[in-house]
Amino acid sequence: MRLLRVPARLTTPRLILRTWRAEDRPAFSALNADPMVMEHIMGTPMSQAESDQLAERIEEHWQKRGYGLYAVELRSTGELAGFIGLHQHLAVPQEVEIGWRLAQSTWGRGLATEGALAVRDLAYGQLRLRSLIAITVAANVRSVRVMEKLGMTYWRQVRFQEWLLTVYRGIPDAVTDTQSQAREGAR
Repeated sequence: MRLLRVPARLTTPRLILRTWRAEDRPAFSALNADPMVMEHIMGTPMSQAESDQLAERIEEHWQKRGYGLYAVELRSTGELAGFIGLHQHLAVPQEVEIGWRLAQSTWGRGLATEGALAVRDLAYGQLRLRSLIAITVAANVRSVRVMEKLGMTYWRQVRFQEWLLTVYRGIPDAVTDTQSQAREGAR
């Protein structure tokens, strides 16, 4: 796959999506230790060591591919809320996945959709990707709703480790192309 380069920072009305900082680790670890957040991801909370390993893999992905999962900061408070971005998932490595994980305190406010729309527009606009996927388990209805709001539709299921994963896929179209151009012009 070609090396893609994305901006180090994206902004939306309520979010700052940025590269990671060392001081993000404690909040990132707390996010990954929340059983509700991890219910549909691993089924169990992550230990500090597992969270640190994930943080290192995220940083390595950025270095290797030129893009990755952005740290998500709330503009109103500066608080780290989680991540949203692009990466390669081992279950479907030939595709670029758009993914998100946000703190429970931010749920139900449309923040995942807001940040994911900005990343989707970047992927289809500046990066000119021909498709994106998003992966979850079927029971994760909140994430499925975000996928649908991104214009994605059910594509297939894949088995990965002990999980049966549901994969949604999106492709750019005239509507998302127009939205992307409008958002880029407004930045």
